[in-house]
Amino acid sequence: MKKAVLGWLGAYFPTSIVRTENERIAVYEVEDGYSIGYRMAYNIHINCNTQLTECHKSLGQCLTCCIESGFVPTYLAVPQDYPHMEKLERIMSSVNLPIGLLTVGQNGNVRVAIKPRLP
Repeated sequence: MKKAVLGWLGAYFPTSIVRTENERIAVYEVEDGYSIGYRMAYNIHINCNTQLTECHKSLGQCLTCCIESGFVPTYLAVPQDYPHMEKLERIMSSVNLPIGLLTVGQNGNVRVAIKPRLP
């Protein structure tokens, strides 16, 4: 799943810097072409275990990361056939969370299911 999300990001941000660490992917854009300054542009968490408690934990991590990063667009990426997809979509749609949802299909297609609602 991480490979599919990285490919999707590369298509949208070919000149950005993409860094991965464990279950998180961060996209940085160059702030000034003449300096070494970067700012985070997107933040994606790709670990949402099949257990519902782990899903809630991932939502909390996304929310924390979004706020600590200055409300950059943050997404939770899950497989398209995620067993708790309906519940996850209901949670994310009913509350104005600053977190979006990406779904990754078996063939590696990435789709934005829910866009983040940033302040």
